[in-house]
Amino acid sequence: LAQEVVMQRVSRVADQTMARPSVGSIRGSLREILAKPIIVRPASVFDPLSCRMAASQGFSAIQLAGSVAANVVLGAPDLMLLSVSEFADLCRRLTRGCDLPLIVDADHGYGNALVAARCVEELEAAGVAALTIEDTLLPARYGSTGGNIQGSAGGFEFTTLEEHVGKLRSAIAARREGILIFARTSSFTPGTDASLADVCERLRAYSAVPGLDGVHVLGKFKPESLEKIQEAAGGLPIMISGAQGISDEDLAKHGVRLALSPHTPFLASQQAALEAFKASAAGGMAPPVIQSEDLASFLGVKQYQEAQKEYLKIEKPATGMK
Repeated sequence: LAQEVVMQRVSRVADQTMARPSVGSIRGSLREILAKPIIVRPASVFDPLSCRMAASQGFSAIQLAGSVAANVVLGAPDLMLLSVSEFADLCRRLTRGCDLPLIVDADHGYGNALVAARCVEELEAAGVAALTIEDTLLPARYGSTGGNIQGSAGGFEFTTLEEHVGKLRSAIAARREGILIFARTSSFTPGTDASLADVCERLRAYSAVPGLDGVHVLGKFKPESLEKIQEAAGGLPIMISGAQGISDEDLAKHGVRLALSPHTPFLASQQAALEAFKASAAGGMAPPVIQSEDLASFLGVKQYQEAQKEYLKIEKPATGMK
């Protein structure tokens, strides 16, 4: 029965390659999620197929990390090498891949307040449902500890509170089609010099910006810190990273609506590819791979074959798989 349910979901996902709901309705579904006193854990995705696989497993939202985007597009670490146009192009491929609302890490908006406005325009046009803009000082400045980069153990540096408020105001003013904007702070991350009081001061300033849809906080949380964060958020929905060990009930009680997960699917895919290459190079047995019928379902082969018959008059359409 479980397998039957999964395949029914796969079929519905594949049908999306031909008929799509409006971007507005997809963003509306995320607003509905935020309005409910429950925790949603978006799936971490990296390409159209991973989006469809997440949908087939019943996820109600998906997320794209800036680090994953840099790894996928450039094969490089997250050093602010990726441009906003390259990031938007990847987002566009993901939103085409399925109908789940996509939440993306837009780093620091890719620049100052004016560049952040352009970032919002690009990601809104790409069909993104929500984005976060962080107050981390990026890219890492000359002579800094380097904690703002992927894989670094150094401490973070942050923009001034006033600068980030201005950036959020600019981003919100650039919005035209209902994309959700979250203010993100990493100031609660272990290794920073900020206290909980400092974090809450930032959150109070950000949550007071008219039109902001929520706040995103990174760190290691305890129930007592969540109480302070909830108060500082001023009633806005809270998205968190790093809430391991706290029950969904406790999170929801403190205003948390989205809890982001590690980017295991991307990392697992790279490990699987590495193992396959190792086996091939050694002339050994290939590791297990996805079944061709499952892949065909995620690719929407049946739907494309029907379109070939209807529009190209091809009686025996090819699968498009070799």
